[in-house]
Amino acid sequence: MALAPHIYKMFANIVGSVNISDDPAILETYTFTWLNEFNNLCAPGKFLPHHPEAVLLPGSTEEVQAIVRACNRYGIKFKALSTGYGSHSLPGQPGVVVLDLRRMDRILEIDEKNKFAVVEPYVTWAQLEAEVIKRGLFTTPVQAGSQASVLANLTSGWGMNTFGNHGGHNGRNALGIEWVLPTGDLLKLGPPGEWFTGDGPGPSLRGVMRGHCGAQGGMGVFTKGAIKLHHWPGPPKLETEPGGMMTAYLLKEIPEFLEIVAPCFDTYEQMIDFFYQVGDAELAYAMMRVGGAEHMFSLMGAISNKEMYEQFYSTGLVQAMAEEMKHPCTVMIFANSRREFEYRKKVMSEIVKETGGKILEVMTEGPMKDIMMKQMPVALFGNCTLFIHHAGGFVISSGYMGTNESVVRHMGIPQEEIKGKWAKSGKILDDGADSTYYNSFENNAYVYMEMEFHYDASNPESVNASRQCLSDERNQRRLEKSGFEPNDIGLTCGDYEKSPQQRIMDMGPHYGNFHLWQERIKRAFDPNDVSDRSWYGAGLLTKDVKIK
Repeated sequence: MALAPHIYKMFANIVGSVNISDDPAILETYTFTWLNEFNNLCAPGKFLPHHPEAVLLPGSTEEVQAIVRACNRYGIKFKALSTGYGSHSLPGQPGVVVLDLRRMDRILEIDEKNKFAVVEPYVTWAQLEAEVIKRGLFTTPVQAGSQASVLANLTSGWGMNTFGNHGGHNGRNALGIEWVLPTGDLLKLGPPGEWFTGDGPGPSLRGVMRGHCGAQGGMGVFTKGAIKLHHWPGPPKLETEPGGMMTAYLLKEIPEFLEIVAPCFDTYEQMIDFFYQVGDAELAYAMMRVGGAEHMFSLMGAISNKEMYEQFYSTGLVQAMAEEMKHPCTVMIFANSRREFEYRKKVMSEIVKETGGKILEVMTEGPMKDIMMKQMPVALFGNCTLFIHHAGGFVISSGYMGTNESVVRHMGIPQEEIKGKWAKSGKILDDGADSTYYNSFENNAYVYMEMEFHYDASNPESVNASRQCLSDERNQRRLEKSGFEPNDIGLTCGDYEKSPQQRIMDMGPHYGNFHLWQERIKRAFDPNDVSDRSWYGAGLLTKDVKIK
């Protein structure tokens, strides 16, 4: 249903006639994105059924406010997006206008002394990183990639990142936030005129704003945000050149006092002990894992082709390393001086030995050393995500945040069993069952873990197998019995036969009836229900349910 001419004209008067469109060809582009084939509205297809009624490109907070107030006046729903990543960024119901915030793309302030930056919604991690390292600072880029929105990760979706061991979770790195509420009112979190904190005297609204993983665009529009910055021991500029199996380009020079090591362990227990000890010693700038040797080798073949992947196997090297590297992880040591650098390396070596780990010689010399020191930093510092698409598509079956022991017990081991079953069918990439992605935060105070697997997005059989893997009945049994809070990545990529709202209703009773609390918050902040709530709360299913 198209917008009435007078309403279209009203929106055009707000943003300018060149910044609004209801052209069907343009609207169609806002129905296609990553992971659509797992959305119950279109699975296994790739295009969502609900076109936006129009797309608006506001250029300021004032224009966003005017649009939102008009939506309240005329009963029109809206959905804001910045860069867009996953079907949660697009309209999930009819009658929605999209606010594409791409015109709001400025870095407004970098405060070197107090270590924060203020950005608009379309500032990407690549933009921000390039500016802050010139000033001896660094940020905490989400592993979604350097093209993703900084503000969206702070306020609206998740917050995990590869530098969390040093820099923390981005839910905690969110400082002052400018927030256009679903009513059109403007709310500023933090002191008036200041950005150094999002909190102050009295109750904090950080939990209402984003909770654990954000409202996915269901609670208004965030127009400015401040992010905490962290120390950068490296040079003010990182030069790259073409080459490399993982990233298609690599560092020309390795920064001084940088070392990346890949210790491996025979058991999860040893690996967990290692993580704790490194955290206690505060040794690592970054600490993570990307799964076992088979998965790591599949990443290295990403930019090349299937033949390279098969060649790795034909030599027997992959199989041999998989046997030797049962539970590998990656640790980045970054220091400010030679003395500090040598100290960190020495203590790291002692911890590896004490916890029963080993560092294979093949990882410290020759081609693998080049990969570790020239390509891995590009993947981490530059947040290059080229390598995660080596099978044509990837998806996350579930994700958890908690202690090392809890995420391994409740997520890692059960998901390895489920993935192993489907990998044996040959319909998803058999890159080893142990391909759990694992981030450490704040010197290992807590970790985030997810199971990723790869499939051929152009092959219906592979897509269908992937959907069934996500919906494996064992996931539901684990949900009901674990008593452990899931990350809502499971909501984004979960059972394709159910809507996100239905999955929220399923999960709520097992986790403190959070769905009821979400609904109370939603109704209080959005009394006219105009901010597209398709990924937030269970209200689309509880219109007639009285929630006190």
